[in-house]
Order: sequence, then C-alpha cells, then structure tokens
Amino acid sequence: MRFYEFNPQKALTPEQARIKALKDQAKRAQDAVKAERARQKIKSAQTTLNTIESISNSYKAQHKTNNAYSAWINIGTYGNFNSALSTVLQKKKSGSIAVRVVDSKMSIVYSA
Repeated sequence: MRFYEFNPQKALTPEQARIKALKDQAKRAQDAVKAERARQKIKSAQTTLNTIESISNSYKAQHKTNNAYSAWINIGTYGNFNSALSTVLQKKKSGSIAVRVVDSKMSIVYSA
C-alpha cells in the first residue's frame, strides 16, 4: 500500500478519549454480564440434570426381619442396582425373612 491509501485517524481530544474509553468499558461489562448469565444457566441445568439422573437411578434396599406381615424396613438408598443387591443379600444371609430391591418408580426389581 502506498502512504496516500491510508486513512489516518485524527487524534482524540482528552475528553473524547475518556468518553471512548468509558464506552469500551461499558461494552466489556455488558459482555461479562452476558457470559456470567450463560454460565449460571448452564450450571443450573447441569445441577437439575444430575438431580434427575440420581433420582432415576436410585434403588432402595428393604427387608423384613421377624414377621412376613410386618412393614418393609429400609436399609438404604443406592445409586446402582449392584450395591443395593449386595446389601439385601447380606441381610438375607444374616437372617432376614424377606428382602427386596425397589427402583425409583417403586417397581420391585429383586425379591427373595
């Protein structure tokens, strides 16, 4: 390029430079607020999703100790079926009359 092809910008007065700097700063602050809102929305959605997944994948281990007509006693809530199953099998070995594993939809998944 030749020198005459450039469009030199005029130097800003101190007042104009201050106004331009404030406008630039306001634009950066707006962008930061938008980014923070988006980050908070993503975090909220992830938390909700994790809660739904943990509820949908929970299994309750239950047993009856003395009498078949007594109420089911909760042993605990587990995140996967294998953990709940191993717990009820241990209770069964230790003398419980009946054991079962119930999923989050209250469907009986295992019973003995």
